[in-house]
Amino acid sequence: MHKIYFGGLNELRAIAAFGVIIHHIEQFKGMNGITISNVNLLFLIRNLGKSSVDLFFVLSAFLITYLLLQEKSNNNGRINIGKFYLRRIFRIWPLYYLIMLISFVLIPLVSNLSIFEHNESLLNLINDPDNYTFKTIFLYLSFLPQYSRVVLGASQSWSIGVEEQFYLIMPLVLLFLNRKSFFIFILILVGIYFIPIIEIHKWVYEITRYFRIMGIGVIGGYFYYYNSSTISNLTKSKFLYFLILALIIILSVFIVFERNWNRYILGILFLFLILFTINNANKMAFRSKILSYLGKVSYGIYMYHPFILFLIFPLANKYFLEKNGNDITYNLFLYIAGYMFTIFISMISYEFFESKFIRFKDLKFKAK
Repeated sequence: MHKIYFGGLNELRAIAAFGVIIHHIEQFKGMNGITISNVNLLFLIRNLGKSSVDLFFVLSAFLITYLLLQEKSNNNGRINIGKFYLRRIFRIWPLYYLIMLISFVLIPLVSNLSIFEHNESLLNLINDPDNYTFKTIFLYLSFLPQYSRVVLGASQSWSIGVEEQFYLIMPLVLLFLNRKSFFIFILILVGIYFIPIIEIHKWVYEITRYFRIMGIGVIGGYFYYYNSSTISNLTKSKFLYFLILALIIILSVFIVFERNWNRYILGILFLFLILFTINNANKMAFRSKILSYLGKVSYGIYMYHPFILFLIFPLANKYFLEKNGNDITYNLFLYIAGYMFTIFISMISYEFFESKFIRFKDLKFKAK
Protein backbone atom coordinates (compact mmCIF):
# COMPACT_ATOMS: atom_id res chain seq x y z
CA MET A 1 0.00 0.00 0.00
CA HIS A 2 1.43 3.37 -0.99
CA LYS A 3 1.96 5.78 1.87
CA ILE A 4 -1.06 8.04 2.38
CA TYR A 5 -0.28 11.66 3.18
CA PHE A 6 -2.78 14.31 4.25
CA GLY A 7 -1.46 17.86 3.89
CA GLY A 8 -1.83 20.18 6.84
CA LEU A 9 -1.95 17.58 9.61
CA ASN A 10 1.64 18.20 10.67
CA GLU A 11 0.85 21.90 10.98
CA LEU A 12 -2.05 21.05 13.30
CA ARG A 13 0.22 18.76 15.34
CA ALA A 14 2.75 21.58 15.76
CA ILE A 15 0.08 24.04 16.89
CA ALA A 16 -1.32 21.49 19.36
CA ALA A 17 2.16 20.80 20.78
CA PHE A 18 2.79 24.52 21.27
CA GLY A 19 -0.57 24.86 23.01
CA VAL A 20 0.48 22.22 25.54
CA ILE A 21 3.77 24.05 26.19
CA ILE A 22 1.95 27.33 26.90
CA HIS A 23 -0.35 25.52 29.32
CA HIS A 24 2.55 23.93 31.18
CA ILE A 25 4.64 27.11 31.35
CA GLU A 26 1.75 28.86 33.06
CA GLN A 27 1.18 25.79 35.23
CA PHE A 28 4.82 25.88 36.35
CA LYS A 29 4.44 29.61 37.07
CA GLY A 30 1.37 28.80 39.15
CA MET A 31 3.50 26.49 41.29
CA ASN A 32 5.57 29.60 42.08
CA GLY A 33 2.45 31.50 43.12
CA ILE A 34 2.21 33.49 39.87
CA THR A 35 -1.43 33.45 38.79
CA ILE A 36 -3.53 35.05 36.05
CA SER A 37 -6.25 37.44 37.21
CA ASN A 38 -8.22 37.81 33.95
CA VAL A 39 -11.06 35.25 34.02
CA ASN A 40 -11.18 34.58 30.26
CA LEU A 41 -7.40 34.37 29.93
CA LEU A 42 -7.28 32.02 32.91
CA PHE A 43 -9.98 29.85 31.31
CA LEU A 44 -8.00 29.80 28.04
CA ILE A 45 -4.73 28.80 29.71
CA ARG A 46 -6.31 26.15 31.94
CA ASN A 47 -8.08 24.56 28.99
CA LEU A 48 -5.39 25.10 26.36
CA GLY A 49 -3.52 21.96 27.34
CA LYS A 50 -6.68 19.83 27.38
CA SER A 51 -7.92 21.26 24.09
CA SER A 52 -4.55 20.72 22.43
CA VAL A 53 -4.43 17.10 23.59
CA ASP A 54 -8.02 16.63 22.40
CA LEU A 55 -6.92 17.87 18.97
CA PHE A 56 -4.17 15.23 19.04
CA PHE A 57 -6.76 12.60 20.02
CA VAL A 58 -9.24 13.49 17.29
CA LEU A 59 -6.48 13.71 14.68
CA SER A 60 -4.91 10.37 15.66
CA ALA A 61 -8.26 8.56 15.76
CA PHE A 62 -9.26 10.02 12.38
CA LEU A 63 -5.99 9.02 10.72
CA ILE A 64 -5.72 5.53 12.23
CA THR A 65 -9.34 4.71 11.35
CA TYR A 66 -8.87 5.85 7.76
CA LEU A 67 -5.59 3.95 7.33
CA LEU A 68 -6.97 0.74 8.82
CA LEU A 69 -10.05 0.89 6.60
CA GLN A 70 -7.74 1.41 3.63
CA GLU A 71 -5.61 -1.59 4.59
CA LYS A 72 -8.70 -3.75 5.11
CA SER A 73 -10.01 -2.80 1.68
CA ASN A 74 -6.69 -3.48 -0.04
CA ASN A 75 -6.29 -6.92 1.57
CA ASN A 76 -9.70 -8.52 1.00
CA GLY A 77 -11.01 -7.68 4.46
CA ARG A 78 -7.82 -8.51 6.34
CA ILE A 79 -5.69 -6.33 8.62
CA ASN A 80 -2.21 -7.44 9.60
CA ILE A 81 -2.64 -6.68 13.29
CA GLY A 82 0.86 -7.86 14.21
CA LYS A 83 2.48 -5.44 11.78
CA PHE A 84 0.18 -2.64 12.94
CA TYR A 85 1.20 -3.15 16.56
CA LEU A 86 4.88 -3.33 15.62
CA ARG A 87 4.63 -0.08 13.64
CA ARG A 88 3.17 1.62 16.70
CA ILE A 89 5.76 0.06 19.01
CA PHE A 90 8.74 1.22 16.94
CA ARG A 91 7.31 4.73 16.62
CA ILE A 92 6.15 5.26 20.22
CA TRP A 93 8.14 3.10 22.60
CA PRO A 94 11.78 4.21 22.07
CA LEU A 95 11.17 7.86 22.97
CA TYR A 96 8.57 6.96 25.59
CA TYR A 97 11.02 4.82 27.55
CA LEU A 98 13.81 7.36 27.11
CA ILE A 99 11.53 9.93 28.78
CA MET A 100 10.82 7.43 31.58
CA LEU A 101 14.58 7.08 32.12
CA ILE A 102 15.00 10.86 32.21
CA SER A 103 12.07 11.31 34.61
CA PHE A 104 12.79 8.56 37.12
CA VAL A 105 16.61 8.65 37.05
CA LEU A 106 18.11 11.82 35.52
CA ILE A 107 15.76 14.46 36.97
CA PRO A 108 16.20 13.28 40.60
CA LEU A 109 19.99 13.29 40.13
CA VAL A 110 20.12 16.72 38.48
CA SER A 111 17.77 18.24 41.07
CA ASN A 112 20.56 17.98 43.67
CA LEU A 113 22.41 20.84 41.95
CA SER A 114 22.40 24.11 43.89
CA ILE A 115 20.52 26.03 41.16
CA PHE A 116 17.34 24.11 41.99
CA GLU A 117 17.25 25.64 45.46
CA HIS A 118 15.47 28.53 43.75
CA ASN A 119 12.45 26.36 42.91
CA GLU A 120 11.22 24.73 46.09
CA SER A 121 7.88 23.67 44.59
CA LEU A 122 9.63 21.57 41.94
CA LEU A 123 11.95 20.02 44.52
CA ASN A 124 9.01 19.00 46.70
CA LEU A 125 7.41 17.32 43.69
CA ILE A 126 10.61 15.53 42.70
CA ASN A 127 11.54 14.39 46.21
CA ASP A 128 8.16 12.85 47.02
CA PRO A 129 9.02 9.20 47.82
CA ASP A 130 5.67 8.01 46.45
CA ASN A 131 6.96 8.88 42.97
CA TYR A 132 9.38 5.98 43.12
CA THR A 133 7.24 3.15 44.46
CA PHE A 134 6.87 -0.07 42.49
CA LYS A 135 3.23 0.79 41.72
CA THR A 136 4.04 4.22 40.27
CA ILE A 137 6.94 3.00 38.13
CA PHE A 138 4.98 -0.06 36.97
CA LEU A 139 2.00 2.03 35.84
CA TYR A 140 4.20 4.42 33.90
CA LEU A 141 6.22 1.66 32.26
CA SER A 142 2.99 -0.17 31.36
CA PHE A 143 1.53 2.85 29.50
CA LEU A 144 -1.01 3.41 32.29
CA PRO A 145 0.20 6.75 33.72
CA GLN A 146 -3.35 8.14 33.84
CA TYR A 147 -3.93 5.85 36.82
CA SER A 148 -0.86 7.04 38.67
CA ARG A 149 0.37 10.20 40.37
CA VAL A 150 2.13 13.23 38.88
CA VAL A 151 5.81 12.57 38.17
CA LEU A 152 7.79 15.54 36.90
CA GLY A 153 8.97 14.98 33.33
CA ALA A 154 6.72 11.97 32.73
CA SER A 155 3.15 13.01 33.55
CA GLN A 156 2.45 14.27 30.03
CA SER A 157 2.72 10.64 28.92
CA TRP A 158 -0.83 9.98 30.19
CA SER A 159 -2.13 10.87 26.72
CA ILE A 160 0.34 8.49 25.08
CA GLY A 161 -1.03 5.75 27.32
CA VAL A 162 -4.58 6.54 26.22
CA GLU A 163 -3.57 6.43 22.56
CA GLU A 164 -1.76 3.12 23.04
CA GLN A 165 -4.93 1.63 24.54
CA PHE A 166 -6.87 2.97 21.58
CA TYR A 167 -4.34 1.49 19.13
CA LEU A 168 -4.67 -1.85 20.91
CA ILE A 169 -8.43 -1.98 20.40
CA MET A 170 -9.16 -0.35 17.04
CA PRO A 171 -7.57 -2.85 14.61
CA LEU A 172 -9.38 -5.70 16.37
CA VAL A 173 -12.70 -3.86 16.13
CA LEU A 174 -12.20 -3.06 12.45
CA LEU A 175 -11.08 -6.59 11.64
CA PHE A 176 -14.15 -8.31 13.07
CA LEU A 177 -16.89 -5.77 12.32
CA ASN A 178 -18.39 -5.07 8.92
CA ARG A 179 -19.25 -1.60 7.69
CA LYS A 180 -22.72 -1.47 9.27
CA SER A 181 -21.78 -2.98 12.63
CA PHE A 182 -18.68 -0.76 12.85
CA PHE A 183 -20.86 2.32 12.42
CA ILE A 184 -23.04 1.10 15.29
CA PHE A 185 -19.90 0.56 17.36
CA ILE A 186 -18.63 4.11 16.92
CA LEU A 187 -22.06 5.51 17.82
CA ILE A 188 -21.85 3.51 21.05
CA LEU A 189 -18.29 4.74 21.57
CA VAL A 190 -19.35 8.36 21.38
CA GLY A 191 -22.61 7.62 23.21
CA ILE A 192 -20.62 6.56 26.28
CA TYR A 193 -20.74 10.27 27.13
CA PHE A 194 -24.42 9.91 27.98
CA ILE A 195 -24.08 6.79 30.17
CA PRO A 196 -23.53 7.94 33.79
CA ILE A 197 -22.86 4.40 35.10
CA ILE A 198 -19.60 4.32 33.14
CA GLU A 199 -18.21 6.95 35.51
CA ILE A 200 -18.77 4.83 38.61
CA HIS A 201 -15.48 2.94 38.39
CA LYS A 202 -12.37 5.11 38.19
CA TRP A 203 -10.40 2.76 35.94
CA VAL A 204 -13.23 2.45 33.43
CA TYR A 205 -13.90 6.18 33.53
CA GLU A 206 -10.25 7.11 32.91
CA ILE A 207 -10.30 5.22 29.61
CA THR A 208 -13.81 5.94 28.37
CA ARG A 209 -13.76 9.70 28.98
CA TYR A 210 -10.99 10.07 26.40
CA PHE A 211 -12.39 7.45 24.05
CA ARG A 212 -15.44 9.71 23.78
CA ILE A 213 -13.28 12.40 22.21
CA MET A 214 -11.39 9.89 20.08
CA GLY A 215 -14.72 8.49 18.93
CA ILE A 216 -15.30 11.79 17.14
CA GLY A 217 -12.13 11.19 15.12
CA VAL A 218 -13.21 7.61 14.42
CA ILE A 219 -16.51 8.86 13.00
CA GLY A 220 -14.61 11.36 10.87
CA GLY A 221 -12.24 8.71 9.53
CA TYR A 222 -15.15 6.38 8.77
CA PHE A 223 -17.21 8.95 6.88
CA TYR A 224 -14.21 10.40 5.06
CA TYR A 225 -13.13 6.97 3.86
CA TYR A 226 -16.55 6.10 2.44
CA ASN A 227 -17.59 9.62 1.36
CA SER A 228 -14.36 11.48 0.60
CA SER A 229 -15.64 13.09 -2.62
CA THR A 230 -18.77 14.47 -0.99
CA ILE A 231 -16.85 15.73 2.05
CA SER A 232 -14.17 17.30 -0.16
CA ASN A 233 -16.85 19.26 -2.02
CA LEU A 234 -18.36 20.46 1.27
CA THR A 235 -15.02 21.54 2.74
CA LYS A 236 -14.04 24.00 0.00
CA SER A 237 -16.01 26.85 1.55
CA LYS A 238 -13.82 29.70 2.83
CA PHE A 239 -16.73 31.03 4.88
CA LEU A 240 -17.28 27.73 6.72
CA TYR A 241 -13.54 27.35 7.27
CA PHE A 242 -13.27 30.74 8.96
CA LEU A 243 -16.50 30.10 10.87
CA ILE A 244 -15.01 26.92 12.33
CA LEU A 245 -11.81 28.76 13.30
CA ALA A 246 -13.87 31.53 14.91
CA LEU A 247 -15.98 29.05 16.90
CA ILE A 248 -12.86 27.23 18.10
CA ILE A 249 -11.38 30.53 19.33
CA ILE A 250 -14.63 31.57 21.03
CA LEU A 251 -15.08 28.24 22.83
CA SER A 252 -11.41 28.29 23.84
CA VAL A 253 -11.54 31.78 25.38
CA PHE A 254 -15.07 32.12 26.74
CA ILE A 255 -17.16 29.88 28.99
CA VAL A 256 -20.08 29.26 26.62
CA PHE A 257 -21.32 25.80 27.64
CA GLU A 258 -21.01 23.56 30.66
CA ARG A 259 -17.40 22.36 30.81
CA ASN A 260 -17.84 18.82 29.45
CA TRP A 261 -20.17 20.00 26.68
CA ASN A 262 -17.70 22.73 25.79
CA ARG A 263 -14.98 20.12 25.39
CA TYR A 264 -17.19 17.79 23.39
CA ILE A 265 -18.30 20.51 20.96
CA LEU A 266 -14.67 21.60 20.55
CA GLY A 267 -13.83 18.01 19.63
CA ILE A 268 -16.44 18.10 16.85
CA LEU A 269 -15.06 21.43 15.63
CA PHE A 270 -11.55 19.95 15.62
CA LEU A 271 -12.81 17.19 13.33
CA PHE A 272 -14.30 19.77 10.96
CA LEU A 273 -11.01 21.69 11.09
CA ILE A 274 -9.13 18.51 10.11
CA LEU A 275 -11.49 17.81 7.21
CA PHE A 276 -11.13 21.37 5.90
CA THR A 277 -7.36 21.35 6.43
CA ILE A 278 -6.64 18.17 4.44
CA ASN A 279 -8.66 19.41 1.47
CA ASN A 280 -6.07 20.68 -1.00
CA ALA A 281 -8.87 22.40 -2.93
CA ASN A 282 -9.40 24.66 0.08
CA LYS A 283 -6.88 27.39 -0.72
CA MET A 284 -7.31 28.97 2.70
CA ALA A 285 -6.23 25.81 4.54
CA PHE A 286 -3.12 26.55 6.55
CA ARG A 287 0.20 25.34 5.12
CA SER A 288 3.70 26.11 6.39
CA LYS A 289 6.97 24.30 5.68
CA ILE A 290 8.35 25.30 9.08
CA LEU A 291 5.28 24.17 11.01
CA SER A 292 5.07 21.04 8.88
CA TYR A 293 8.57 20.07 10.00
CA LEU A 294 7.80 20.98 13.62
CA GLY A 295 4.70 18.82 13.35
CA LYS A 296 6.90 15.96 12.20
CA VAL A 297 8.94 16.28 15.40
CA SER A 298 5.91 17.13 17.57
CA TYR A 299 6.06 13.83 19.46
CA GLY A 300 9.45 14.91 20.76
CA ILE A 301 8.23 18.45 21.47
CA TYR A 302 5.36 17.03 23.50
CA MET A 303 7.50 14.55 25.42
CA TYR A 304 10.66 16.60 26.07
CA HIS A 305 9.19 19.98 27.02
CA PRO A 306 8.50 19.25 30.74
CA PHE A 307 12.15 18.26 31.18
CA ILE A 308 13.27 21.47 29.42
CA LEU A 309 10.96 23.55 31.64
CA PHE A 310 12.40 21.77 34.68
CA LEU A 311 15.86 22.98 33.59
CA ILE A 312 15.03 26.59 32.70
CA PHE A 313 12.60 27.54 35.49
CA PRO A 314 15.25 27.62 38.25
CA LEU A 315 17.37 29.90 36.03
CA ALA A 316 14.40 32.16 35.35
CA ASN A 317 13.52 32.27 39.05
CA LYS A 318 17.08 33.12 40.05
CA TYR A 319 17.92 35.75 37.45
CA PHE A 320 14.66 37.23 36.14
CA LEU A 321 11.83 36.77 38.63
CA GLU A 322 10.49 39.93 40.25
CA LYS A 323 8.01 40.06 43.10
CA ASN A 324 4.95 40.50 40.90
CA GLY A 325 6.00 37.67 38.58
CA ASN A 326 4.94 39.65 35.52
CA ASP A 327 8.30 41.10 34.57
CA ILE A 328 8.59 41.04 30.79
CA THR A 329 12.15 39.67 30.84
CA TYR A 330 11.03 36.77 33.04
CA ASN A 331 8.23 35.77 30.67
CA LEU A 332 10.33 36.34 27.55
CA PHE A 333 13.06 34.11 28.92
CA LEU A 334 10.61 31.35 29.86
CA TYR A 335 8.82 31.32 26.52
CA ILE A 336 11.79 31.90 24.21
CA ALA A 337 14.15 29.53 26.03
CA GLY A 338 11.37 27.00 26.60
CA TYR A 339 10.42 26.84 22.94
CA MET A 340 13.93 27.10 21.49
CA PHE A 341 15.52 24.40 23.63
CA THR A 342 12.51 22.10 23.32
CA ILE A 343 12.53 22.40 19.53
CA PHE A 344 16.31 21.95 19.36
CA ILE A 345 16.30 18.80 21.52
CA SER A 346 13.30 17.43 19.60
CA MET A 347 15.03 17.95 16.25
CA ILE A 348 18.19 16.21 17.48
CA SER A 349 16.11 13.38 18.92
CA TYR A 350 14.15 12.90 15.71
CA GLU A 351 17.10 13.02 13.34
CA PHE A 352 19.52 10.86 15.34
CA PHE A 353 17.29 8.66 17.51
CA GLU A 354 13.64 8.33 16.52
CA SER A 355 14.24 8.28 12.76
CA LYS A 356 16.29 5.08 13.04
CA PHE A 357 13.29 3.25 14.46
CA ILE A 358 10.94 4.91 11.98
CA ARG A 359 13.03 3.76 9.01
CA PHE A 360 13.19 0.25 10.45
CA LYS A 361 9.41 -0.01 10.93
CA ASP A 362 8.76 1.40 7.45
CA LEU A 363 11.12 -1.14 5.96
CA LYS A 364 10.03 -4.21 7.92
CA PHE A 365 6.39 -3.65 8.84
CA LYS A 366 4.90 -1.58 6.03
CA ALA A 367 1.17 -2.08 5.48
CA LYS A 368 0.24 -3.73 2.20
